[in-house]
Amino acid sequence: MRPNWKKIWRVVGAVLFWGGLVAFFVATSILRHDNEQARRVERLEIVVKDSLQRRFVTPEIIRSLIVEEGIDPVGKRVDSVDLVAINRTVEGYCFTAGAITYVDYSGTLTVELTQRKPIARVCTRGYNFYVTEDMYVLPTRPHASLNLPVISGELDLPFGASFRGSLEEWFGGEEKKSSKSYEYFRKLINFVVFTEESPEYAGQFVQIAVIEPSAKSSAKRPTEPRVELVPRHGNYTVELGHLEDVEQKLYRWRRFVESGAVNLEGGRVSVEYDGQVVWKAPKAPKGTKR
Repeated sequence: MRPNWKKIWRVVGAVLFWGGLVAFFVATSILRHDNEQARRVERLEIVVKDSLQRRFVTPEIIRSLIVEEGIDPVGKRVDSVDLVAINRTVEGYCFTAGAITYVDYSGTLTVELTQRKPIARVCTRGYNFYVTEDMYVLPTRPHASLNLPVISGELDLPFGASFRGSLEEWFGGEEKKSSKSYEYFRKLINFVVFTEESPEYAGQFVQIAVIEPSAKSSAKRPTEPRVELVPRHGNYTVELGHLEDVEQKLYRWRRFVESGAVNLEGGRVSVEYDGQVVWKAPKAPKGTKR
């Protein structure tokens, strides 16, 4: 039987082709591995994505944190850099909401992060801090003053004045459910979130004052504090009362103000009771005839 040279050469050619291809990939892999070992981090870049909205975190602060932890990657081989440790350090900073860390082929290690978003500032009874929607307590910073509603007055807080961190984690399980002061603080923050996320009321109030319950407290909330609001526009006070039916109360307040029925200067608008708006004119100075 004569050999089929055509078929033999076809098989030999296929073997040589695939063998060469495998050798190419092996050589490329080895070369890439050698390059990876030789490649070093040339620079550290910190990107704060929302720096135009707030200035709690700066690249200098994050760079200092990384250096202080002894994990400065600059000058080190890429395969020896602990990206997880760097990312954990950045996310561990109280003002950081989240971070992503990666290295590109030019040798630049980049940390991209977002900041926590405070919803209000609390200044009462020796307390002075920012609080976020998810109940994270942040320290104030002199270089990062924000235009936020200020919560003041007789507010009973369930944690010490020096506390910083997540209240959701600190008040865990049944302990959180049994704390009336925590429940009220949570309700107060929910109210702030409602007003700040509403197109009608966003930015309308500069101060939220918590007032001790009066002797006329309703049976519905006999011991719960009442709330008074200081609007951004106009020199007067809004008596909101208990944090119940707030949407209807604010609607009545807005309609009353828009009506222009009275001169609001120095007076008080009460929307505390169902279906009512009560205007309280400012008291005349003593000795002044009206």
